[in-house]
Amino acid sequence: MDEWDTPRPTLHLARLGLPGHAGGCPSVRGRAASAAEAALTRHGTALTEAALAGGGRVWVRGVDEEDLPAALALHARCSPANLVRRYPGGAGEADGYLRHLLNGRHGRSVAAHLDSGELVGLGHVLWDGAESEVALLVADAWQCRGIGGALVETLLALAVARRSEGVYAVARAGDAELLGALRATGLPWTESPEDDDALVVSARLPGGTAFTGG
Repeated sequence: MDEWDTPRPTLHLARLGLPGHAGGCPSVRGRAASAAEAALTRHGTALTEAALAGGGRVWVRGVDEEDLPAALALHARCSPANLVRRYPGGAGEADGYLRHLLNGRHGRSVAAHLDSGELVGLGHVLWDGAESEVALLVADAWQCRGIGGALVETLLALAVARRSEGVYAVARAGDAELLGALRATGLPWTESPEDDDALVVSARLPGGTAFTGG
């Protein structure tokens, strides 16, 4: 039994002082109190709905290798600059990362999609010892609508489910979507600049306990 099969533990982000917006992008809440309180299923009905700033909605669900074509199509709708902020090798290597990220052996992946099924955002949480790394990509046309926040809430819920002690993300200059989504959670983030124009943003998870299982 893995994270998708069990109810999410409760992570009350609102009690940590969730502000209305941060980093220039608004934060919106889904129909559930938090993504941590919803049981994600891959094709089932337990999806997290998020209302978007400016109107509309998206659905957040778990994804895997079967969703590779849809994830590649999302890449095709992203600008090279957007892909450079997300992937170390930039646009030229972005597609090559997806199969590794979606296979579920090193973490979990979630996507935000429209009622039509089109993916507009993709997030990953990768297991790294006692910590978890979170990363996300939102299509250029859908940024600053709250999609990043909906993905980050779900990724943090999965990190809590694994009993991670903390989480971190590597942000590139100008990545307002990621930085805004992280700061809007209200967690006490520490920001550490790196030499290569990157910023490592980290936080302890409330009640986090190191995960020692497989």
